[in-house]
Amino acid sequence: MAEDTHSVTTAADFADHERTYEGFLRFSAVGLVWVLCIVVTLAIGGTTHRWALGGFWLAVATIASVLGLAIKGLDWKPGAVILVVMLATLLMVTH
Repeated sequence: MAEDTHSVTTAADFADHERTYEGFLRFSAVGLVWVLCIVVTLAIGGTTHRWALGGFWLAVATIASVLGLAIKGLDWKPGAVILVVMLATLLMVTH
């Protein structure tokens, strides 16, 4: 008679699936904040024609996103801080 290994395999695979899902959520959150930074960069450059300023903040946002992906505890937080600074910059240059 065949041995039932399905329950053992499922338990082992569940941990792998859970880690993959957590990684996907981290990547999605960091990516969402990075895309929002791109949108704010386009707003800075498009409304005030200060593309160099927008490009600078986009480079900083990219570095923050890479750090957020590299360091597991940070996740989306560095990108969110840069996003807030970029929004403040947009507010200052448009008024």
